[in-house]
Amino acid sequence: MKKIKHVLSVLTIFAASAAFAQSSLPFDEQYFTSEKFLINPAFAGITDDIAFKVSHRRQWDNLPNSPETTIASLHGVVVDRLAVGAYFMKDRNGNTSTNTFNLAAAYHIPIGEFENRQDGQFSFGSSLSFAGIRFDGQPEDLNDPVYMDQSTVFVPYLNLGASVQYKGWTLAASVLDIPLSYNSPMVNELEPSPMFYYGMLGKRLNISSNFELEPMVAYRMNEESESRLDANLRAKFRVNENAVWVGANYRTDFWGDNNQATAISPAVGAEIGRFNVGASYNIGLSDISNEGNNGFSISVGYNIENFFSPNHQ
Repeated sequence: MKKIKHVLSVLTIFAASAAFAQSSLPFDEQYFTSEKFLINPAFAGITDDIAFKVSHRRQWDNLPNSPETTIASLHGVVVDRLAVGAYFMKDRNGNTSTNTFNLAAAYHIPIGEFENRQDGQFSFGSSLSFAGIRFDGQPEDLNDPVYMDQSTVFVPYLNLGASVQYKGWTLAASVLDIPLSYNSPMVNELEPSPMFYYGMLGKRLNISSNFELEPMVAYRMNEESESRLDANLRAKFRVNENAVWVGANYRTDFWGDNNQATAISPAVGAEIGRFNVGASYNIGLSDISNEGNNGFSISVGYNIENFFSPNHQ
């Protein structure tokens, strides 16, 4: 029994150290290339349209069973200032697979009198995530007791967030993965992910009527005192109702008294009418990237005209 516990502990430590981003909600650069709503429920219905997006990310494309995450999300304002949203996520990290369904609600309060409400509004939101976590490895010895219990464990999480947008500035904070059950280790030693704290600060700079810059920093920390700092920049060029953008994200991880630059990710995207696409390529700078190589993420979206016709006053 002690041997089994030791093996499981080693597997858990390896998974945590090899993939800091792979929690029950393994969000990485999706907030940069795809959807801020994924890391903060206050961004549900942040624009007037109903936003639909699908994204896929693969990490370390040279490693077998490397982490992969696919997400589909939908959100928009439905009544006055009230917005709702949802996403479904399928994640695989080695021999662990997670299916998560999330339901969110947000409320937006105008700040000042602006024609575009994104120029002045305070938003707050919350969401519930239901994660089904399953260990489905295929060992050489099918009678290995470590792999005997392959049942799915369901863990509910609460997520909270708030954001302020004012004259091009965006300030946001959120707390994700607040476990509503299984606050102590389960019998199979599978623990819920630690809570994550997110902070985000960005500024949209209108250089001209057709060109804008958006620098941003994002910080993430968990209860194990591991943290991550992203610094990114996006340049957008507009042509009538269409736009193209290029950008890059630079990432540094911190743990204990140590820190290491882990990745730089160039990114590109386009907005064609109501369609939008985005992609990034993760160039690893850490030691594990020498073995696992790099990774990529891609997203495709469509902004649906809001048939609820909300009146934002």
